[in-house]
Amino acid sequence: MRSHQPITSGDVAKVLFALISGSSLAVADRNLAAAYFSQTGAPVDFRSFQRFTDALILSLPQQHKLLDLVPAWQAAFNRPALREHDAEEFIHQYLAALDNSLFVKLPLFVGRFAGQDSHAINFAGFGNTQVDSWLLVFTISGRAQLKAGLRDYELTPDTILLVAPGTLTDFSGSKNSSWNFYWVVFQCADSWRSYLHWPLVGPGVYQLNTASESRAVVELNLSQLYDNYVESGPLKMELDHNLLEQVLLRCASYLPRESNKTMDPRVCVARAYIDEHYTADIALADVAAASNISSSRLSGLFKKETGSSVMAYRNELRLVKAAQLLLHSNLRIADIGDRVGYSEQAFFSRIFRKHLGMSPRQYRTHMPVSLTSQENPHC
Repeated sequence: MRSHQPITSGDVAKVLFALISGSSLAVADRNLAAAYFSQTGAPVDFRSFQRFTDALILSLPQQHKLLDLVPAWQAAFNRPALREHDAEEFIHQYLAALDNSLFVKLPLFVGRFAGQDSHAINFAGFGNTQVDSWLLVFTISGRAQLKAGLRDYELTPDTILLVAPGTLTDFSGSKNSSWNFYWVVFQCADSWRSYLHWPLVGPGVYQLNTASESRAVVELNLSQLYDNYVESGPLKMELDHNLLEQVLLRCASYLPRESNKTMDPRVCVARAYIDEHYTADIALADVAAASNISSSRLSGLFKKETGSSVMAYRNELRLVKAAQLLLHSNLRIADIGDRVGYSEQAFFSRIFRKHLGMSPRQYRTHMPVSLTSQENPHC
């Protein structure tokens, strides 16, 4: 890899074209592409990018949109020199065609990232409710912002974050700080579920506050997991599984005593009722009656357990469903609003813009990540 020279779009385009056209790639070629994407803020390093491309190569027969690019671009890559404009357009089309949910379909995907200043990091495809993929984020230094659902959270070295399946996530670094962190996407073994009863800080988001001594131990466990993940060797998969279990066990051992319980069953009933009736014109009293509890008692309990009011959760669910339909259907915007419970298009557009920062039409056009509904793993 020519680390002393700038990486051009042409260099990267040739690597990506070789990848989807079935040509063999040297490690240096993959490293060049990893370096290019890391400059854009993507949470990749050379070795984890190697694992991702391994998975992509195995999945190529199902990557029909990517494979369609080969005959469309073959003539351009056969020319003696690839024009920079063509290279940039090919990379754009490649990223648009790539199945961004690929990495969440892997049993385990581990990365380490260090970024400077503000940058956008989108875990596109995370939240696929057909795959039991969790996301663990451990900040080593610096700070960043996480958006999960409709809420914003600050990531600092004092906290470890766990994001449940079905939660849209995207990150951005701080304008005044670098951000150095580990991230782990993993499919949850049944024997691990009792380790994931972390304190709930928002829908689909759990947070563990840690002392410096505890952090040092978890960071060591994560570094061992990362080192094993990006290397090949005997019993690699078994060691990956064992080291991840150590990380989750260690975190569970630092949980506050009162967090080692499932969510209150009345709150679970309330959430299930809202999940089933969110499109209807339901009121707090309806949810309370279904939960066999008074409205005032449910309000306090629901807020304590979920970090959201009953009706705010209903509204959040409506907007999450609407965003999913905007991205993954051809329904008219008015029909989408009506389907999720907003019969008046003007009101739907107004409340959508208020919470997501853009109109439904703008969201459908510009939002690059997939959004799916949220699940509660403890109910």
